[in-house]
Amino acid sequence: MGFFDKKHEKDSPMGNLRAHIGTFFYFVKVGKSKFKHKGRVGEIFADMDNTQFLFQQATSGTMYDMKKKLDYALWDAATHKYTEDLQNLKAELLKAVDEGEESGHFEEEKKKEEEEARKKEEEERAKEEEEPADWRSHIKGQMKEAEEKAKQEEEERAKEAETPVAKSEDETLTEEDCRELWRIIQGLEREYKEMNHIADDWFAVHGKKNGCLGALVALTVIPIGAIYGLYQIL
Repeated sequence: MGFFDKKHEKDSPMGNLRAHIGTFFYFVKVGKSKFKHKGRVGEIFADMDNTQFLFQQATSGTMYDMKKKLDYALWDAATHKYTEDLQNLKAELLKAVDEGEESGHFEEEKKKEEEEARKKEEEERAKEEEEPADWRSHIKGQMKEAEEKAKQEEEERAKEAETPVAKSEDETLTEEDCRELWRIIQGLEREYKEMNHIADDWFAVHGKKNGCLGALVALTVIPIGAIYGLYQIL
């Protein structure tokens, strides 16, 4: 079932369809936020978000019956576009996984995380075993430790500020990024499948009727998706 508009999911096929569309774009917006600095993947999510009006217009209904209208031309245009977007996302994910395996980058990340966890565990164990001579020594030791930690953090911040970050490295998908992207893609495909099942059933009953205006919009609407998205934001 859809994430949004649950109370209306059982009211009608259109209500159910809009609920799944809402969930689909929930995943799109999550992906847009998480991968906005990740090169091509971020661009795909941004474009998907900018052209969501395709589904909105296809299911907007008429002034006489908002629940039963589904425009075939607009729906067909939307499904063609988003099918391609999903394929592009999976292609980018597969590319990132292959590159990570070939370069050994994922393995390095894993070793680094394990090493940091081991050091942290050893430091905590050493603190627990340490028995200060008295409370005065204990407080002095903690104060000194806090000063050293603050000094170290300041030095690390200064070092990071002086070191420029290469754009290509910033856009590289880490192992964690790949796992998150795969989770989002699975959510998108799950909702997309439900959306298309509902639409197919509706067209089987009502036919693939659409007006001339719908056909015209379907042919011209995709190239102006980005412009429409900016208009909505502004």
